[in-house]
Amino acid sequence: MFENLNQPYQFNNNFKHNARTILFVSMGFILIVLYIQPLGINFLKSEHDGYFVLGAGFLTAATLFLNTLIFPGIFPRLFDPANWTIRKELIWNFWMFINLFVVFTLMAWLAKTTSYTDLPFFRTGALSLLPLILFNLISYNRSMKEKVVNMIDSGKSWLKEEINSFQNPPGQESVMLVAENKKQAFAEEVERVILIHSSGNYVEIYWIDRKQAVRRRLFRQSFTNVEKALETSDVMLKCHRCWMVNINKVNKMKRSSNGYHLEMESLEFPVPVSRNWITLFKEKLN
Repeated sequence: MFENLNQPYQFNNNFKHNARTILFVSMGFILIVLYIQPLGINFLKSEHDGYFVLGAGFLTAATLFLNTLIFPGIFPRLFDPANWTIRKELIWNFWMFINLFVVFTLMAWLAKTTSYTDLPFFRTGALSLLPLILFNLISYNRSMKEKVVNMIDSGKSWLKEEINSFQNPPGQESVMLVAENKKQAFAEEVERVILIHSSGNYVEIYWIDRKQAVRRRLFRQSFTNVEKALETSDVMLKCHRCWMVNINKVNKMKRSSNGYHLEMESLEFPVPVSRNWITLFKEKLN
């Protein structure tokens, strides 16, 4: 358990974000304490209590500003993001809690507030946690957004590298398609592809893998975009408004009461052929 405390932890050292967060937390603290009245404390019942809330709000901003913006600049080694761990994050938060607890206590004494007659240390401690919790929640939310953005960017980079790294032997044609979300791609030698079929907003690809097994893949892309990507291919030919086949994988073309259809290698279902492409396929197959 204690070994986990030495795990790396993302340190938030973004000056603009921290400055905005401090302003938001300070104003939010004042509004929450005045109108939500946590712990049943009514800070609107006396003038002294109001002074305490306003003073505590300003002291919150000063404390967070000092600890998150000034100290990291004065002690860069201590707050080095590369060496920041869960243990340091917990110690740092505990230190800020002690700071807030002390300044809140002093502010209550200076303002002579009447709301601290019962359990003053407990209430002071609870109120000291409030701005710290708000600050950490906002910072954590930002770090999670950054991680998601980084994951998406790295996924796009990986996809681009995968497509660029796909090499074919000299003279070997390939089928390379990218999904609309840019997160998925299909790249395979054209001789392994059997057919491509439109299925609503998706396309189905049937191909033969390295183990000679028939595979099927479905991903979001329009059949029109697939046609454009393969319009220069002499192997992948359109035979129907929503079907495109590998001419080298056609076993035969048959005629039935419903018209012409193709029998494909390794597939058990027929593929329809429209009238516009019957002559073309007869010539290719002959």
